Amino acid sequence: AAQTDWPHYGGDPQGTRYSGAAEITPANVGDLAEAWRFSTGDLLRGKAAMEQSASEATPIIVGDSLVFCTPFNEVIALDPGSGALKWRFDAKIDLEQDPANQFVCRGLAQADVGEGRCGRRVFMGTNDGRLVAIDAASGAPCTEFGDGGVVKIDVGMDLAWPGEFQITSPPVAADGVVVVGS
Repeated sequence: AAQTDWPHYGGDPQGTRYSGAAEITPANVGDLAEAWRFSTGDLLRGKAAMEQSASEATPIIVGDSLVFCTPFNEVIALDPGSGALKWRFDAKIDLEQDPANQFVCRGLAQADVGEGRCGRRVFMGTNDGRLVAIDAASGAPCTEFGDGGVVKIDVGMDLAWPGEFQITSPPVAADGVVVVGS
């Protein structure tokens, strides 16, 4: 069966970036109208931060939510039908750092790890080199993961400046392991 959901950064676990949804076609694409719009509030961060940022996130579907990250490592969950905010998580990165690759977050990963609170998790790499686990239902940190929901990635060497090491690409979660790259 053709996949019509988008649970992974690349659409499916293989990253094919293909949707089998057939409702939008070359014949009717010109008739589409905006259903809703959402403002992340990123423009309020100031000119200096905005000049060093790039919005490149691909949203994913997590349960019944559309979830994405901002360049400043906030994770936002919306109702996909109305655009209403469900929850928001802020990783509180230091905007005074000098990012090697701009402030950017390209995407998230999700994993089912059990029942109850944090049974379904959303994972995000951050511009300051952390891996964060968030409860997909509430947006709260999964405190049983790492240190209060965060694992600081050790690059194994001194950095030339704060911000030299970033995790901008989406993690991959599979078989109880989360893989990040830089």
